[in-house]
Amino acid sequence: MLYPHEAYERTSFGFKYLSAPSQPLRLISIGWEHVNSPSYRWHGLHRGGGFAIFQYTLSGRGMFRDGERTFALPKETGFFTVVPSDQEYYYPEGGEGWEFLYVLVAGTDALNHWTELTRAFGPVLSLQGHQEPVRLLSQLYAEICRQPQLDKYTISARLYEWLMSLHRLAEGRDIVRGTEELPDSMRAAVKLMKGQYMMDLSVDDLAEAAGLTKYHFCRQFLKKTGLKPNQYLRKIRVEQAAWLLRHTDKTVDAVARETGFGYTNYFIKVFRSFVGATPQEYRLGQRGDPVYFLRIEP
Repeated sequence: MLYPHEAYERTSFGFKYLSAPSQPLRLISIGWEHVNSPSYRWHGLHRGGGFAIFQYTLSGRGMFRDGERTFALPKETGFFTVVPSDQEYYYPEGGEGWEFLYVLVAGTDALNHWTELTRAFGPVLSLQGHQEPVRLLSQLYAEICRQPQLDKYTISARLYEWLMSLHRLAEGRDIVRGTEELPDSMRAAVKLMKGQYMMDLSVDDLAEAAGLTKYHFCRQFLKKTGLKPNQYLRKIRVEQAAWLLRHTDKTVDAVARETGFGYTNYFIKVFRSFVGATPQEYRLGQRGDPVYFLRIEP
């Protein structure tokens, strides 16, 4: 089975809310459909308003118009649209069927996320080779099929997880979620960084640990982590420095030396760029939350 929804029938679910719309992200409709008639046509200026739609082609082909631009929607392609807008999606004349998953959501967060994702991808995006967002949407459909009375808060949580998978894709395309998901070559380089961050490690050292050429290593590392190797090494050093500043009485100079920064002034500059505070400000809690461990994300 490719997707969880394939264990269920092709249908759709709609949701109405009796209480005032307090949730910033609410599911209005989700469905798995197949159409083969040109009468299937939705225009963003000829229907209600205040909601956002994502639709993903499972097989066949549809069409999407955004102003004066027209896009084909083949398999593994999806589109974003908001209503009202001068956009429409439809089944073309002479087609051989169009099968898709769709989700229709409302709320302030829905419109904000659609704006950001459209800015990153454009109105149409290919998810070929990037199946995590499709899997999560398919999983939501299957979960609602199993339990149509699933409460609205759980549904919203699933929608946020799905949206975050799209944002991850927008920011890094192939960025993985943790070092455990990195290829062995990349993990070897990260292990070296974490074990010897206080040493004067070069990109050549890291590429050698990964067993790759320097060019290929740098290219793959950026693709998988969202950071260049030297940026990732600085990230590890700053995280360790933050821990030392909060949990020891060592001077800023000593912390700089112990975390691989050759010069205190350079350490202060890098620390501020990552944390938004100088090492001393961070130590005193003048800027930044007094957390036990600081994690820096790409």
